[in-house]
Amino acid sequence: MTSSNPGSGDPQDPARHQETAQWWDTPPTAADAGAPVTGVDPTMLNYSGGAAYAPAPQPFTPQPFTGQQSAPQPFPGQQSAPQPFAGQQFAPGPQPFSGGYAQQPPPQPPMGGYGGYSPPPSGGGSKTGWIIGGVIGLVAIVGIGVVAIGLSGKKDNPLSPLDDKKSAMDGNYSMDKVTNACNLIDPSSITRWASTSTGAPEHTETKPTDYSGGRLTCTAGYESQSATSKYHTNEADITLDVSFNGAYGKPDYESWKSYDTGTTGSGRTSGDVTGIGSEGYWHAETRDYSSFTVLDYTVAVQDSNVSVKVKISVDRGEGETVSKDDVARVAKDQVQQALNGLKKK
Repeated sequence: MTSSNPGSGDPQDPARHQETAQWWDTPPTAADAGAPVTGVDPTMLNYSGGAAYAPAPQPFTPQPFTGQQSAPQPFPGQQSAPQPFAGQQFAPGPQPFSGGYAQQPPPQPPMGGYGGYSPPPSGGGSKTGWIIGGVIGLVAIVGIGVVAIGLSGKKDNPLSPLDDKKSAMDGNYSMDKVTNACNLIDPSSITRWASTSTGAPEHTETKPTDYSGGRLTCTAGYESQSATSKYHTNEADITLDVSFNGAYGKPDYESWKSYDTGTTGSGRTSGDVTGIGSEGYWHAETRDYSSFTVLDYTVAVQDSNVSVKVKISVDRGEGETVSKDDVARVAKDQVQQALNGLKKK
């Protein structure tokens, strides 16, 4: 059949004969290699023979908006963001949707066990957690055993170790009826060495507690003009110190004795006191100065649950003498008087 329209003769003319081999399948000849190809679509040329064609662009498919922006992806060669270590707890909050199945939050470590302790995973790894758990369990078992033994022994022995300590506070003496410690002695007993009181005697009364013993003190002083020197005033002081035993520690008598008799030298003498309390000591110290002499005499005893000490200090002018035996006798009498006033009726 012959077309009534012979056409223009162009390659696109349907009336022109179409060859089987297409012009873009044949690369340019060597002679025309340097010549530019015109009138053709450059994307349709294939000079590499068997090389693969460039992939055609894929159509853009919009994704539904979920309200959350996914994390940016690194470019090729760019270092990705650091990933958390295994076992590290992720911060709570929704994870970005990356397509496919929704990501589930990582499991949280269990908070079971006593005091927030969780046993270590059973599969491999360090056994330190198991060791610590075993030690804690062993300590708990030992503690329960000690408590059980203590409770069972309480029936046979009604006194606990603390009760045994507190029993040392009990004895033959008490300060319950003492309102003024100076009433336990006679301060005027030293007026033979000085006659005028320097003021009202000072006293303290410290009540005992559940674990500490009580304490009593009294201090009285006297003075008078020296018979040998108009420039010197004679003085005489007496001090009482009473200490009851506490639940802990030793009686104060022992520390008194260690201090008073521990130092020796010129003018210092000491010895034992008998006939007063269960044990006692005396200590004397004489100090000579250019215009006067001072004698300190101490008597201390310990009996049952109390320690009692009396110290007399006599200051005499130059040429005036004082008998140490007289001072010793007065000191012993005052210690015995204090014990009598403290003894339970």
